Amino acid sequence: MEEFAQDELKKLITLFTEEAIEKLSECEEGLLKLEKEPHNKEYINRIFRAVHTIKGTSASLGYKDISDFAHRIEEVLDLLRKDRIRCDKSIIDTFLTSTDFIKKTIQKLSKGSYDLHGSEGIIEELENIKKSSAKRLFKIIFSPDPDMLSRGIDPSMIIEDLKSRGRIINIKAYTDAVPVLSELNPEKLYLRWDVIFETEEDINSLKSYFGGLDEEEIKIIPAAQSEPEVPLIGEVLIESGTISEKDLSDALENQKKIGDILIEKGKLSKEAIEKAVHEQTERRVDSFKQTLTSTVRVDLRKLDRLLNLVGEMVIIHSMLERVINEGNGKTTIDYSSFSIQVLFNQLQRIGRQIQESTMSLRMLPVGEVFHRFMRLVRELSQAQNKKVELIISGEDTELDKGVLEKITDPLVHLIRNAIDHGIETPEERLSKGKPEKGVINLSAYQIGDSIYIEVDDDGRGIDKQKIIEKASSMGLVKSPEELTEEQIYNFIFLPGFSTAEKITDLSGRGVGMDVVKKNVESLNGRIYIRAKKDTGTTITIKLPLTLAIIDGLTVAVKDEVYIIPLQAVLELININRTDLNTLNENTEILHVRGEDIPVIRLGEILGIPDEEKDRGIGIITYHEGKKFAIIVQRVIGQQQIVVKNFGGALPRIKGIGGCTILGDGRVALVLDMAGLIENQMAGSAVIT
Repeated sequence: MEEFAQDELKKLITLFTEEAIEKLSECEEGLLKLEKEPHNKEYINRIFRAVHTIKGTSASLGYKDISDFAHRIEEVLDLLRKDRIRCDKSIIDTFLTSTDFIKKTIQKLSKGSYDLHGSEGIIEELENIKKSSAKRLFKIIFSPDPDMLSRGIDPSMIIEDLKSRGRIINIKAYTDAVPVLSELNPEKLYLRWDVIFETEEDINSLKSYFGGLDEEEIKIIPAAQSEPEVPLIGEVLIESGTISEKDLSDALENQKKIGDILIEKGKLSKEAIEKAVHEQTERRVDSFKQTLTSTVRVDLRKLDRLLNLVGEMVIIHSMLERVINEGNGKTTIDYSSFSIQVLFNQLQRIGRQIQESTMSLRMLPVGEVFHRFMRLVRELSQAQNKKVELIISGEDTELDKGVLEKITDPLVHLIRNAIDHGIETPEERLSKGKPEKGVINLSAYQIGDSIYIEVDDDGRGIDKQKIIEKASSMGLVKSPEELTEEQIYNFIFLPGFSTAEKITDLSGRGVGMDVVKKNVESLNGRIYIRAKKDTGTTITIKLPLTLAIIDGLTVAVKDEVYIIPLQAVLELININRTDLNTLNENTEILHVRGEDIPVIRLGEILGIPDEEKDRGIGIITYHEGKKFAIIVQRVIGQQQIVVKNFGGALPRIKGIGGCTILGDGRVALVLDMAGLIENQMAGSAVIT
């Protein structure tokens, strides 16, 4: 038996050494490429994954000292990946020395013994690199309570005092919640601030600074900054005093592009060059859409927890079977101390925990997608002759893999639009008193059971008047003065709608934002726009944490049962005829606590006549800044459901988010509340 164990151990060591040598070769190849392209995140991620594999495998085989050494390399690589240190030749040299040392150690291991003698100097070099990483970047979302002023706290002093702990890189105030003057209370606070902050302190120290505030008032998210650009030769010559800025400007004006040279020489036509530039841009963008693979890297601890739960379930199942057999007289063992109800409750508990564990396996950090956009922004901004910096925050926020895969394409569209339509040229920005380099903030954060992804730029914003003029010319607007800001911005999502004065390789054809909205809504998400002319634009995407399992409210109209996502429900109200007012033939209003809410009868939308119009249950929901009351005949209860889509058998139906199987075996439709409301507002009352 002992000889068999020894043979198995030798096989494992052989497999480990073969895999480790292969991974170390990948590291060496990646490091040599990284030396030529020090800002290429893909090379860093590839090296990181290889070192991480060696660390994990060596730890599982009990070689803790090899694992610890690999972990030290991984820590420095992580700093490089998060732009906390800058890649240079000395760092590449240290990495190569480190991987060579691991390779020699593993080669010794394959011969029967090994040691880490001589690693002290390398460890010291790695520690020195870590110490050079001092500055940290954070995004601070400051949403003070409206009664903060009455508590004697001045939010402006909080922001001012923050400067003593670091540097405020960017700050933006949002005034969305400020009411009209007649409703404004001078003792209330209606503002919210987003601050990009650089400091030497860690996140716990920052949290202690805001210790007097509630968690709802302050959210601190670690951020990453796009790679610093190497100065161009012209900038170096100006800094050294060799030439003046005018000399450089004159030289650049006379500089010809490769396309112009080829046209002059008669090698290509102007149309061929434009086509090639467009193709180049599309290939550049498409390469960034292939973000995720079909596999998921899973934390071993999550698998261990799931395995333990399955083990518990098997034991409880066995006990339940014996109790049932005892009741049928099939066993002489006394299990009277157990009751079926107790065992069933335990099975329910384990079932919920297995569900939670299984869902956690699908959750991935959004940083896996976000960091790929750094290269995209760098290349697209160069193509537009603009200077743009991307700041990422909330990269550790986790999202269901299915959602994450499908959100990449909408984000590509939004970032392309921000570069093309939002960020101005350096000359235009300087004329407006702005820094010549524009900033795009890409952030993610979780509130409740929803994930918010924001693409925010400090560019030219959106000209509402241009949108109104374009919408009027298309016959979409009759009374522009009655439009709300949200309604004006929603025109941008219409197919073919564009205010661009010219079509570029990146945008201007009016085929981007409608695709974004459709993709986001296919994920049961919502998209919102906030903008101010010459200040910037913020586009917020609200997404569910997962597409697979949701909390739902089961309702009925006659004999038909439907599911309404619980996140869309504000409150339930018993309705009598006296609560309802009829404005015209097609419009009913529900009067609730002094507020008039438009009524939508679910039966009428779904083509089911409602015979009991004098009473029902009102489900209050919220859509595009307004409340609506969805009336159903009865509410059955609340439960978790597994959402299934219709696949390719049926087209996507606006107002229907999918289906589920109920406990009695019936199939119930899962309603998309926003889609139902939009159908009703558009006059499409019946879903067929």
